[in-house]
Amino acid sequence: MSAVVARLAESAERGVAPGDVAVAESAPILISSSSEVHGSVLSDTIVQRNCSLHVRGNLVGRLIIEPGASVVVDGSVDGRIINKGGRLQVLHNKGLAACVTVEGPPEAEANGVLKINLSNLAANYAQLSKQTEAECAAVVRADAYGCGIGPIAGALAKSDCNTFFVSSLAEAKSVRAVAPQATIYVLNGFYSGTGPAFAAINARPVINSAIELAEWDVFVGAQIWKGGCALNVDTGNSGLGLSFEEATAFAPRVQMLNHGVTLLLSRLNHAVAPHEAGNKRQLETFHELRRFYPGIPTSLADSSGIFLAPKTHFDLVRAGSALYGINPTPGAANPMLPVIELTARILQVRDLTVSNGAKNGSGGKRRRIALVSLGHADGYPRPAGDSRRPLQVAIGGKRCPVAAGPSTDLLPIDVSDLDRSVARVGAMVTLIGAGIGIDDLAAASGSTGREILSRLGRRFHRIYRAT
Repeated sequence: MSAVVARLAESAERGVAPGDVAVAESAPILISSSSEVHGSVLSDTIVQRNCSLHVRGNLVGRLIIEPGASVVVDGSVDGRIINKGGRLQVLHNKGLAACVTVEGPPEAEANGVLKINLSNLAANYAQLSKQTEAECAAVVRADAYGCGIGPIAGALAKSDCNTFFVSSLAEAKSVRAVAPQATIYVLNGFYSGTGPAFAAINARPVINSAIELAEWDVFVGAQIWKGGCALNVDTGNSGLGLSFEEATAFAPRVQMLNHGVTLLLSRLNHAVAPHEAGNKRQLETFHELRRFYPGIPTSLADSSGIFLAPKTHFDLVRAGSALYGINPTPGAANPMLPVIELTARILQVRDLTVSNGAKNGSGGKRRRIALVSLGHADGYPRPAGDSRRPLQVAIGGKRCPVAAGPSTDLLPIDVSDLDRSVARVGAMVTLIGAGIGIDDLAAASGSTGREILSRLGRRFHRIYRAT
């Protein structure tokens, strides 16, 4: 591997975004063995006979492929291509390859490995966008549901997402760093003293109360700032947002020049239940509300609402948990691709006698228990107690039951039915992935997919990849 390729690979291992690496040399890069580059290559490149090169980025310079050589480029090739009898595959993934990076502790030191597939994330966004004629915004609140707001928002921005919803100003700053031209709405609203921070990054508060609106008006009037805001109206007794009466009382302001209201939004409380009577009532209330705000863009549907009916879409839909692979249509097949894979290693394997409950203490069943290197401190849930839906993991492609609830740092797995060569110290255990989806884990723990995802901790070695 050449020095240039080695430096590019080293930059990816350090967690440097490969898109930030700009390496160019007067001499071309010579590939004389099987090589992989996590980043874009700006120099001319020669792939020698019977060698292979995989570039997880863009190849900008001239490319020469000698007989029998193989080249895969996840991004694009912008220079001249001279193919002398090799093979070239260019995937054109809209720049996503430049997002490949790593975060957290090194893999050998981490409690587990969390892989986040940015290509599937982008495909999910494209799928959700195709379901509607409205603009499709991305909800990346709660650190992109625990997936990491910077890499997630960056990948979505490269996938033509132009509007984002975040929880806080801190998250808005993270999105602005990777999406300079995007519209950003802050769901937690506006409170006194935060005006300058909103203005500095051109973010828009989602106003949830009359007090917030009054505070916002004071700031806008004092600073003569023309940044917009959204009004969140509670149309279904959710307990969050302006009441219908408050919203209609504020409506005359939209007749004023530079009124500043850029979005009117609400949320369907029962979007996952298509025949729920409350959906019809909320839809009627929202239609009535829109008449008080003519010309203002409106939004009602979240991930599940996108699949509910086109009449709920209005001007903008808000894709949230479905982006990350969570099923937006419970009870039906999941239309989303999996985005998350979580693995951890076996630290110990012990043979234990499990009591059969005899009063004299005699008897018991001999079981083999593997202790896996993560626990509830890493967000892994406890079993729900429903034996019909046990918590399971996969080892060597085979399912194994979770033997008990996690401790702070360890998870016990019953590996009695596995060969000892498979369930051994150091072997990797799949907790999410290999047919064990986030929704499966949620159902077995009496939780929700959003809760499972958002609780995943920061002790994992994180790999963001585009494939």
